[in-house]
Amino acid sequence: MIPARMLIFCSLALCGLMLAGCSNKPTALNHVAGKVYYKGVPLPEGLIVFTPDTTRGESGKIAFSKIQQDGSYLINTGDTPGATAGWYRVTIAALSGSLTSYDSAPISLVPDKYRDPQLSQLQCEVKASRDNHLYFNVD
Repeated sequence: MIPARMLIFCSLALCGLMLAGCSNKPTALNHVAGKVYYKGVPLPEGLIVFTPDTTRGESGKIAFSKIQQDGSYLINTGDTPGATAGWYRVTIAALSGSLTSYDSAPISLVPDKYRDPQLSQLQCEVKASRDNHLYFNVD
């Protein structure tokens, strides 16, 4: 009888552990929008990327957005709008010209340092449970 009780107990314990492992709550994403300016003028195109700042203990997924013609952006994590709360290093890339043209190479609209999270010196904090409006003025 004791082995049967032990088998039932072990089975229940294993099921409990499996359920605990499967019950990870999805990380809440917070609304993040703003504008990117270059020398005080809205940047008319490009990409803005939020990389979790590992020097501040952050980890997780990268969030990004296409920069619209008026300089505005709306951050997404994957296909879902928003970013997890925490500190990020920010990079901005914007190229003029066609990437498919063989006549001329694209020209960066902002200094190259803004494409590197270690060199850009741009950072931000996304705060939980609120709309985050973040503006960046690069020169």
